[in-house]
Formats: sequence, structure tokens, C-alpha cells
Amino acid sequence: MKLAIKPSFLESALLLEQPVRRGILKMLEVAGSCSMGELLSHQGVHLEKLKGLNAPDGSPLYSLRVTRSARAIATIDGDTLTLRYVEADHGKAYH
Repeated sequence: MKLAIKPSFLESALLLEQPVRRGILKMLEVAGSCSMGELLSHQGVHLEKLKGLNAPDGSPLYSLRVTRSARAIATIDGDTLTLRYVEADHGKAYH
């Protein structure tokens, strides 16, 4: 799967503590080397569609596990996963 990274993803990532930033690097390695099907069933990253949540353009939002609590929020367009931002609080990622 191809990866695209929005500036908002980088901005939010730089504000987080070092353990989360390390998790982001690991997530990027995995996401960049897996297909969509592999990401959906991957035990570490675990790509999941966020029910009822959409990007401003109406496309569905997806969550990827960065650490136990942090999640990367993304959209998918064809074979491209676009990382939009990182949410350090698991609960906030789903609202």
C-alpha cells in the first residue's frame, strides 16, 4: 500500500513524546510494507474503519494503532493510505 502523509500528521506527531514517535516510525514501516488486507488483520497496527466518522470531504476515517493508547487517523483512496493526524488519547481518536 502506498503512503501519503499530510502536514497535519507531521505537526501532530512532533508534539508527542518520544515513545509515541518511535511507535509512529514502526507503524510507518509496517503500513508501507503491507497490503490493505494485511493491514486489516495485522495484530500490531490493526487498521480499522471508524464507524460514523468521516473526513471533511466525506471519505471514511480509519485508525491505525501506534502505541497502546495512540492512534494514527487516516483515509484511503484506492491503494493510497493518507495519514491525516495522530491522536495520543485512544478515546479521543474515536470521536
